Amino acid sequence: MLSARAYSFRMQSRLAISLSWVGGYVNVVGWMVCGTAVSHMSGNATHFGQGAADVMGGGGGGGMRFFGFLLLCFLAGAALSAMLTELARRYGKRSKYILPMAAEAILLGLFAIAIDLHTGVTRSGGTSMLYGMAGVASMAMGLQNATITKISGAVVRTTHLTGVITDLGLEGVQLLLWYRDKLSSRREGRAGRVFAVTRRHPTALRIALLASILGSFVLGATVAALIYPHLPRFAMLPPVFFLLWIILTDWYSPIADVRELDVLGDAEVRGIGDLKAILPSEVGIYRLTHHRRDTQHGAPDFQAWVDRVPKHWRVLILAVSPLTHFDADAVQDLCGAVKNLHERDRRLVLCGVTRAQFKLLQKNGFLDLLEVEDVCPDLEFAIARSLQLVR
Repeated sequence: MLSARAYSFRMQSRLAISLSWVGGYVNVVGWMVCGTAVSHMSGNATHFGQGAADVMGGGGGGGMRFFGFLLLCFLAGAALSAMLTELARRYGKRSKYILPMAAEAILLGLFAIAIDLHTGVTRSGGTSMLYGMAGVASMAMGLQNATITKISGAVVRTTHLTGVITDLGLEGVQLLLWYRDKLSSRREGRAGRVFAVTRRHPTALRIALLASILGSFVLGATVAALIYPHLPRFAMLPPVFFLLWIILTDWYSPIADVRELDVLGDAEVRGIGDLKAILPSEVGIYRLTHHRRDTQHGAPDFQAWVDRVPKHWRVLILAVSPLTHFDADAVQDLCGAVKNLHERDRRLVLCGVTRAQFKLLQKNGFLDLLEVEDVCPDLEFAIARSLQLVR
């Protein structure tokens, strides 16, 4: 779930709903411990501006320093997420997002330890412990928000609700107008059919996702408000253990990556001959791979892959692993990638597909987008087919 960008609506929903409660939970605990919201940067920026005005009027600068510090910590968390993700990518790590999620778990663990060691910390005290506790929690929220933003392709946020509620209002009006237009004919039984279609409408699905994020955030805040007064020392254990569970789940359920095949060093192409000499410059070969080669793995984000391939390649060969698990969402994403290629006058040749994978691709309409010869049993046949297409 964390190893590649969440390309399907189902994966985006699962990520947003499962992590937004952590944002609400940590925000309430931070408020009850430190007297301030650790994930609400709009409010903290407002307080920072108010503090700056107080300084200009001759007052003290404690508020400006404190809220400015929280803004910097949130920014540092986002930057740390980007740095860890980029390092994982450059060093070829498959699970790019495990590192930032592990860093968030560590930060929240430090926040939990600080709560256990120092109780009764208030903002009026102005102590270094207050700065440390609020700063660590704010940094964790910035890290989570940046990580989930990257995974979902900037579709969802999980640490604040301003954008969620705004989008909920916009999408709600669009759905109501669409529903009214569909019912304008006033045919008997029309309402039931329109309602059935509505449940699959993209706007309705988006509204369900936004409402779920809102509900999950509020649920996390409510649970935190109930737990902290009675068990302050153990209040931060639920989000920390939840993050650790996500990391372990991702590690044991990897998602494949699409990488360009090494035509000189790959073992499978050594028997084909001098592939580099016979392969036209218009053909690119890619293989599905992941960090645990002996384990079944999920399909990657195919549309993101075709968006970054070199423009001079007219034919793309994709070698599928027999351990790659396809579901309906993955097939739909692959269909979108093929349509994207067709719009650019390019072709995809698939090879290495097992019988079970072939049946699933056929069932979900993927094979309707390709010619029969474009699905090959192995890489050698795929190369021969690509030569035909180029010529």
